[in-house]
Amino acid sequence: MTFQVAGVNGVPADATAVVLNLTVTGPASESADISFGFVTAHAAGSAKPNASNLNYAAGQTISNLAVVPVGTGGKVTLSNTSGQGSVSLIADIQGYYQGGEPASPGAFKSMAPARFLDTRTSAKVGPGQSVSFQAGGAGGVPADAKAVVMNLTVTEPSKFGFVTAYPAGSDKPNASNLNYAQDETVPNLAVVPVGADGKVTLTNSSTGSVQLIADISGYFLAGTAEDNGAFEALAPTRFLDTRLSSGPVAGNGTVSFQVAGVHGVPANVAGIWVNLTATETGADGFLTGFASGATTPATPNVSYGWTRTTAPNLAYLPVGDDGKVTVENTSSGSAQVIADVSGYVLK
Repeated sequence: MTFQVAGVNGVPADATAVVLNLTVTGPASESADISFGFVTAHAAGSAKPNASNLNYAAGQTISNLAVVPVGTGGKVTLSNTSGQGSVSLIADIQGYYQGGEPASPGAFKSMAPARFLDTRTSAKVGPGQSVSFQAGGAGGVPADAKAVVMNLTVTEPSKFGFVTAYPAGSDKPNASNLNYAQDETVPNLAVVPVGADGKVTLTNSSTGSVQLIADISGYFLAGTAEDNGAFEALAPTRFLDTRLSSGPVAGNGTVSFQVAGVHGVPANVAGIWVNLTATETGADGFLTGFASGATTPATPNVSYGWTRTTAPNLAYLPVGDDGKVTVENTSSGSAQVIADVSGYVLK
C-alpha cells in the first residue's frame, strides 16, 4: 500500500524523509494459516529493498519506528511480505527531515534501506559474544559519519536476552536496544554512534545464541552539532529504570524523568532519541512518550501484550520546558518502564 506524507498533516511538501511509528495489527490468530511475515517501508516508486522494518507473528500487535525516504509524489510505500495472508497497518508520523542536501554537522541524510549484516550467512552470535561490522565508509555511508540509523533484528534465539548496539572500540554501555524471548523474531530501530574505525558492535546478552540482522536507512553527518535541529550522538545511556526507582507505573499512570542538563545532554535540547522498553507488564497495553506538561498524544510508541511482555521501541520524543519527558502507561495493568537515550536534537 502507498500513502501520502509530504504536503499533508504538517509535513512540508519538500520533506525528504519521515519518522514514522509503524504498527502491525490483526494478523490471523495462531489457529489460522498466517504464522509470520514482515513489513518493509520504502520510498514510493522505488524497488522494495532487501530489508525489513517490522517482523510479526500470528496474533501479534507489534510496533517499530522507521525513518523512511519520501518517494514519487511525496508518498511512502509499505510492503507486506507474507505468503499466507493479510494484515492491518498503522503509520503514525512523529517527524520529518526537510529538503535540500544536508551539509551542517549533525544533519541527517536518508538512504534506501540496505543490509549491512546478516549472521545467517556466517554463524550465530553466541552467549555473551559480540559481532562488529563496517558502517562508515561502506554501502553509501561516508567514512566520517557520526552515527547510523539502523533496523536491528533478532531471529532464531535459543534463550531470552537482549542486544546492545554501540561504537566499536568502546565499552558496552548499561543499556539495551532490543529485548527478545526464546524463538522470537523481533526488530527495533536504533540510532548508533560509529566507532573510530567506522564500525558498530552488537553484543548478545543471553545464555543462548542468536542470529542478528542490521539494515541501515540513514546517517548523521560528522562534526559538533551547533545548529537548531542538529543531532548529537550519545553512547546509549540509561535515564530511567522504574525497577530501580519509583516502581511499576500503574495502569493509566505516568512517570517523568529529567533529560536536559544531565548525562551529557545540554539544557538547550529540543528532543531525544530514546529506546523505551515496557517489561513485567500486567496486561495488554501501550506506552506513549511526550514532552512534560503537554497533552498525551494519540500515537503510542510501544505496544505490549500477551505475546510480548517485554517490548522495546525507539522513539523521538520532544522535551518539555522543565527539561523532562513523560511516559504514560495505557493499560488495565502496571508496567515497568526503561528509557535508554542514544542522542539528542538541539533547539
